[in-house]
Amino acid sequence: MLTREAARAIDIDAGARLGVAGIVLMENAGRAAFELIRVRFGEQLAAVAVLGGVGQNGGDAWVVARHLSMLGLQPRCVLLGPREKVAGDAALTLNELEKLGLRVQSVTSGDMRALGQALAGATLIVDGLFGTGLDREIVGVCAAAIEAMNAAGAPCVALDLPSGVDADSGAVLGVAVQAQLTVTFAAHKRGLHQHPGAALAGEVVCVPIGVPGPRGAPVEAMEAADVAAWLPRRRPDTHKGAAGHVLVVAGAPGRTGAALLAGMAALRAGAGLVTLCPRAGARAALDAKIIELMSADVPEDSGAAMEVLHALAASAQALVVGPGFGTDTVAREVMRKLAVTLAAPLVLDADALTAIGTDVGMLASAAAARVLTPHPGEAARMLGITSAAVQADRYAAAAKLARLSQAVVVLKGARTIVAEPSGRMRVCPRDVPALAVAGTGDVLAGAVAALCAELAPFDAACAAVYLHALAGELAARSDRGLLAREVADALPDALEACRAAVKVTGGPLAT
Repeated sequence: MLTREAARAIDIDAGARLGVAGIVLMENAGRAAFELIRVRFGEQLAAVAVLGGVGQNGGDAWVVARHLSMLGLQPRCVLLGPREKVAGDAALTLNELEKLGLRVQSVTSGDMRALGQALAGATLIVDGLFGTGLDREIVGVCAAAIEAMNAAGAPCVALDLPSGVDADSGAVLGVAVQAQLTVTFAAHKRGLHQHPGAALAGEVVCVPIGVPGPRGAPVEAMEAADVAAWLPRRRPDTHKGAAGHVLVVAGAPGRTGAALLAGMAALRAGAGLVTLCPRAGARAALDAKIIELMSADVPEDSGAAMEVLHALAASAQALVVGPGFGTDTVAREVMRKLAVTLAAPLVLDADALTAIGTDVGMLASAAAARVLTPHPGEAARMLGITSAAVQADRYAAAAKLARLSQAVVVLKGARTIVAEPSGRMRVCPRDVPALAVAGTGDVLAGAVAALCAELAPFDAACAAVYLHALAGELAARSDRGLLAREVADALPDALEACRAAVKVTGGPLAT
């Protein structure tokens, strides 16, 4: 996935290294968008309004309009801005369009009559106002034009990304187009895969334009093929000891559900053994509920607790620490010490993240790999910023927290991001609103820990995030009413769905 600067670099590289002229890229982009429009909206081409800006995104729009005219159609073309500001390749495509006899009306002030005429009765709108280069808030005539486009009632196809969506973060720069389909060029843009940009983009289709996309981009989408490759079928002689032992340091009186969900999720994700380690006063309540899980209590004295947990951890391949464990002085001391001293991969969730707080640098000296699983509020507290600031640029927040902590970070939420200290990130392309219910985070923590027993922490976190989202889809009966335990139970089905998708298609599931 590309940032604004990376997208610009592809265009520069095409000319400087490959010798591919910009007009060729523009023609390829516009032609590819036109072909997709013809396939998807073939019955809605009677009155197409094509809106272009004065930049290169407008040039793509004029190519679309020219190809529409080749079908004998008369697209309604509107330029937002003065004609004399159109330059470079965009000017060439605009000239070609006008030579065909198509009138391009310009809107340069508060007089919006030309735009109103183009949108009146439009059956389809093509958005070519702003591309990836937009880095400022949209105001004035352009803002009014976008509002008019959204109010027109016709489906909209955005070129590269919806005008007004920040290419880097997915934030709305003042106002943004609501597209039904976004045709993005050469490679996906980061802003298309974080909300609100993701919702405004509608369906996203990436089309080639004749130059190679980036190799080894720091941000990529998770795919079913990745999960299937990471988790091949087990050997027939696999036994529980080989499948991994997960320790779940979680649960306090009145808060045993979190421990139970994390433990069951670890089993459903493939752990061979799971031991719950709740506070001493909660063990009896948990023992009455569990069948497949083992248990051991954690003494209320912090020193004794550390001795017990270190002894238990000696036989574990991974641990979960934090869900429902408490935020009192003893709990905080135990979790902070475990976070640094345990020599096994550790998933820090919920109360453990609260115990660490802004002291994230302490994790840089941890004895083994650490995975943090914050929701936006927890990430905000750890970074010393607001939740709104985290959500405004989730990529930046995840990357910063991973760098400061030297840990893998799972920034939960719609389009969950997994980041590692090097700057590499993966994004889950699945939106599952039914997962917005208590306990699903505990399930995710347990799944991450189970997979840490057999995979590198970053891969384990990515696989768990994708399986968790897919399990939510498979178990959900609606966009609400899902229970966290149903997500845990659906994890094996999600893994099989990933394997089946690769077997049927020969490649990854479309994202």
